[in-house]
Amino acid sequence: MADRLSIRPMNFFDQYPRFYQTSRTSPWPRRLNARHTAIIARNAEALRGRRVIDIASHDGRWTFAALHAGAAHVVGIEPRAELIANARESLTHYGVSPDRYELRQGDVFDVLDGSLHADVVLCLGFYYHTIRHAELLDRIERTGAHLVVIDTEVAPISDAAAGLDDPRLVYANPHVIQLLQDPVDDQRMACADALTRNGRTLVGRPSREAIRFMAAHFGFELDSYSWQAHFERRPADAEDMIDYFEGWRDTLYLTR
Repeated sequence: MADRLSIRPMNFFDQYPRFYQTSRTSPWPRRLNARHTAIIARNAEALRGRRVIDIASHDGRWTFAALHAGAAHVVGIEPRAELIANARESLTHYGVSPDRYELRQGDVFDVLDGSLHADVVLCLGFYYHTIRHAELLDRIERTGAHLVVIDTEVAPISDAAAGLDDPRLVYANPHVIQLLQDPVDDQRMACADALTRNGRTLVGRPSREAIRFMAAHFGFELDSYSWQAHFERRPADAEDMIDYFEGWRDTLYLTR
């Protein structure tokens, strides 16, 4: 593996172009490189020498990036066999020792059964492809992780939150989760699960405040990457990142 110090963080994936071709999910260079800045480069110190779980590890792009940043070991969890195969081929191609990672094919709720422990959990592009948000955070908390990176679509909500004296009667509730349906035969969407009917499953797109609320329940504080500042520095990135630019996708950091 190349010397980490020789790679420009803002253009990380340009050095490893296989990841532009091993998935149909947002493989555009500017997008992947910008996300690397927010997900990996920003957390390089927290990753170095640590155990990592990569939820919905897809084609191994973030497993590889975490290992390249110095993670001691990564467990990738991915339900689609073809993506596990692509990940294994890419990691082998780029010379990653197989004792530094494990790729587990399966449902994340089955794999996170209490037996896995980690310092850092990456949950990238998955949190809005499930309806079991609180259960997922419960299972993540039980890994012992002190940093969780969640990159997700978020539901836009009103800043106003006014209600009566009863705390259970909340109007303009900021803690919303928008219900959606995902086609399970689309690699970019959720996988088939017990909730699947007629080729679609139920998922939820949470608001930022809903994530903050759930994170606090499990003992995490929440911070976020400033995509606004990022686009001021690199305005060309916005062309391939309209979801981040318009504010309905975000990169969040849960710490404890």
